[in-house]
Amino acid sequence: MPRLIAPFLIILALGLPGGIAAQDAMQAAKVAADFVGAAPVEPLPDPIPAGIEAIRAPALAAHIAFLAAPSMEGRGLGGRGLGAAIEYAAAGLALAGIAPLDQSGQASAPGIAYFQEVPLREIGDFTGQITIERRRGGEIIRRTFSSCVDCLFSETSNQSISAPVVFAGYGIREPALGRDDYAGLDVHGKTVIIRGGTPPGDSWQTPEMQARYAAEDVDDRYETKLEVAKAQGAVAVLAIDGEDWAKLVAAVEPAEQHFFLPFDEADLDHEPPLVRVSPAVSSFFLATDSADSAASGDKPHSLPGVTVEIQVGGQERLAASRNVLGCISGSDPHLRDEAVIIGAHIDHLGQTGGVFYPGADDNASGVAALLEIAKAFATGTHKPKRTLILAFWTGEEEGHLGSGYYVRHPLWPLARTSVYLNLDMIGHAWSMDEIRKLVVDSGLANGEDFLAHVQPADFVEPGVANWAPELADVLRRAGLGIGLTMHFDRIDGKHGGSDYREFARAGIPWIRFFGNFFPGYHEPTDTLDKLDPAQVQKMARLCFATAYQLADR
Repeated sequence: MPRLIAPFLIILALGLPGGIAAQDAMQAAKVAADFVGAAPVEPLPDPIPAGIEAIRAPALAAHIAFLAAPSMEGRGLGGRGLGAAIEYAAAGLALAGIAPLDQSGQASAPGIAYFQEVPLREIGDFTGQITIERRRGGEIIRRTFSSCVDCLFSETSNQSISAPVVFAGYGIREPALGRDDYAGLDVHGKTVIIRGGTPPGDSWQTPEMQARYAAEDVDDRYETKLEVAKAQGAVAVLAIDGEDWAKLVAAVEPAEQHFFLPFDEADLDHEPPLVRVSPAVSSFFLATDSADSAASGDKPHSLPGVTVEIQVGGQERLAASRNVLGCISGSDPHLRDEAVIIGAHIDHLGQTGGVFYPGADDNASGVAALLEIAKAFATGTHKPKRTLILAFWTGEEEGHLGSGYYVRHPLWPLARTSVYLNLDMIGHAWSMDEIRKLVVDSGLANGEDFLAHVQPADFVEPGVANWAPELADVLRRAGLGIGLTMHFDRIDGKHGGSDYREFARAGIPWIRFFGNFFPGYHEPTDTLDKLDPAQVQKMARLCFATAYQLADR
């Protein structure tokens, strides 16, 4: 009985006004811990300052200019430009005297290739259709809907699925908001039809819910819904997506009918295929309801007598690309078996219909930073205790194909990988207005005091695994040593938009170095003259200082 007293008193205290105040104070302290305000520079231990000084904006700009040049053809997967960029990265490691990481997970002689082959499944002329059959009494009605007319299919390998159908509302399971669209529904082995976006109500308009369920990017918008459907045993998901269906279909590029998947895709535990469907399709589905179930509106319910057949596919062929991997062995015989990986994706969007996508920020900036970081480590007077692996990933734009392949086929054991650091799009800074909005939205106490001492040129927002708080402490020391103000974006990373996602899903702590989005994102205007080499230098230096401390702990 005495053991119950303390928890009871805590619950009672939290229920009193004083307890509420304590909760508010705890929340305020949590928010404040994510901000690092302006402070006197705290000197970093040798040899970090020398390495930081070696990373210079002119060298970074030169790398970016080469990688984003028209001759590189946008570094698209399967193209000549990406092949040349991969060779460029390998040559940069060799010139710095950095050894390759060989297939046994060891530093090799310089004559050995720096490449990890990444087999891929290339799919062209991709198309699909769905056929709905409904039975009522003795009546059977079938109707077929085609790709790029009434259906938009997610990228998947050739397959055919036939299953009964269940309507699952918005396909959302959020217990904290009192919503479970799968409650009481049996969806195992069935196709689920759902509405896109979020239900009405202010609670669904928060930045968190909008990012999870109403993001502009299709993959981000449906990732959580697909995971939930998969957990319930659904075999496919049909989504009623968008009010202006004709505009959605018109925006589909020919390149979207040609894509790459992991070659071992059939062995991966993927989410169910997603098919976004037109109002005509949804009307045909939901018109099968009885008057009573139709009156239920968005209430989830079964659709008796309705089945759907989904057929998708295209011309498949075996393709390949390469990751580039270098290795700097640790100096401590007892710790060199542990590794810190620093990675950046080297691919971009290539060329589509004669339009060239330079990818200066995305991600020539990250590749440039990694090359100069590698050189700073290689030429340093004292190597850190742990081993460093420098990784240039292929296929990020097509779904983190290179980093995903590495995580499934690591050349260094994941069990001996202590942390992964990711460099992606580091060439654009925050504006003062954006920083102010961040401070206001976060509810930072004394936010005006923080803002009064912020210079946008010195502000960064690294992402950090929320389940590895020690990483934020290392970032804090690195930032203060460079003279930066910071905000930590703490997330689990398992739904992230860059290569760190693959490591997060494998349980590897991670840090994301990212600048800011900008109007030229994934556009032909992502050019060198639009980014700031000084911003790239700032992020590269922060990454170097962080990586050194993590590798030398």
